[in-house]
Amino acid sequence: MSRRNSGFLPSFLSGFDEELFNNRQNMKFSKVAVNIMERDEDYLVEMAVPGIKKEDIHIELDGNKLSIRGEAKEAKEINEENYTHREFSYGEFRRSFTLPKDVDGQNIEADYKDGVLNISVPKPEAKKKIVKKIEVKSSK
Repeated sequence: MSRRNSGFLPSFLSGFDEELFNNRQNMKFSKVAVNIMERDEDYLVEMAVPGIKKEDIHIELDGNKLSIRGEAKEAKEINEENYTHREFSYGEFRRSFTLPKDVDGQNIEADYKDGVLNISVPKPEAKKKIVKKIEVKSSK
């Protein structure tokens, strides 16, 4: 959208309105940062999704496919002496991961704090790392 002094805004703002209205925030969540770690008891999926409310995050497990999606909607209105500026932004992300077939899908847990979503996918008992101490005996 290109706009030059159309009478809507004073000429000293020409160019500024183009910068302002072309700032597309609707793409800011299209790619979210993800870390996946294998720990002894589970797999941990960490996602950076700041600005999204907990109730706008949806997680589903279909077979061994873990799908995570979220959306953020925001509307701002600035009223100044001679003008009103309204700005709407919308962001969405969708990520899917194929999990190992033998994970414990019934006990997946998710936690959201300070813009970071943590999803714990437990391993089955047979896959959990077992540490066993072995006693060393002395020979006769």
